[in-house]
Amino acid sequence: MYMRLVEELNVLRYYKPFIEAAGGVKQVQTALRWSEWYAVKWWEEVHNDLGLQSIRESVFARALFISLRIRGYVREDGNIKKRPEKPEYPTNSYAMEFVDLHESFDRIGAVNVAANKADENTLAVLYSTMLSQGWYRLLRQTFLRLIEIERYPAVFEPVVKEGHTAAAVMEITTPRMYIGFDYRRDNVELASATLRTRPGECGGGICIFQAPTACDAVKTARRYAPSGVDAVLMLHTLYWLLDPVKELTCISQIIAPGGKLLVGQQVVESTPGLIAIVTSFGAKHVFSWKGVEQILRSAGYQLSRRYLRYMPYYIAVWEPKRS
Repeated sequence: MYMRLVEELNVLRYYKPFIEAAGGVKQVQTALRWSEWYAVKWWEEVHNDLGLQSIRESVFARALFISLRIRGYVREDGNIKKRPEKPEYPTNSYAMEFVDLHESFDRIGAVNVAANKADENTLAVLYSTMLSQGWYRLLRQTFLRLIEIERYPAVFEPVVKEGHTAAAVMEITTPRMYIGFDYRRDNVELASATLRTRPGECGGGICIFQAPTACDAVKTARRYAPSGVDAVLMLHTLYWLLDPVKELTCISQIIAPGGKLLVGQQVVESTPGLIAIVTSFGAKHVFSWKGVEQILRSAGYQLSRRYLRYMPYYIAVWEPKRS
């Protein structure tokens, strides 16, 4: 109870601009209750059709089960323990967008997603929609200002996705060097177009390229930044990494002395519906906030500053341990 109170106070302290723009605490709480309501609905559908074994076969089902178990909505055997009341619809435009995202996902069908039968193109369109929605842009901007991204002249972003985070950085500051990679060619092309550069080239200090792993990406990034970078930016990135500990270990090699790893990560203690939706877009893992920290320590990092554990998501600054 004490930890939750401290977390709520920290949210009000660090995410005040986001809360105010989203219509205040009550509007944000209403939106979050919708995320819980949908998560319970989706889990019941998945459990009824596919059973508890679905958590071993689907990251989406596993995210639902773990996050709802933590909140006391689901029993260990997978049956529903309690049901949240259906909330009122929010009136703030950002909060409405957030709920609309859940409604759009609901139409795809939780069972289809858990059984890997959902249309990939439909999910891809929904993912692009989420990244460009107002509430997500605001959340991204608030994170970047909180971690003071303008302090870091050279930045490396693993799994750059469609380039929205990089573009948000450019709205705040102009880094001397911004390097990003992605596993997927289509994401590299989209990010390059967003940032007005060419894939595989360094135009105006912006370098976006494709690589099969973060370890391979670091080798390429070294050619662009032989002295290393001041910060590695990982906003909602950890669950995309193919092998988190191995790749984070490689990533530490591109961080210059005194450099930081800037982490913002949705975890199972965060909004249950949202983290389940994101796993359906192809995320490889689902983490608790303690699991995030365990992985980072295993990869050779030490905590510099933790802002938030799980509300609205995990936010902290880490740095490589130096021998």
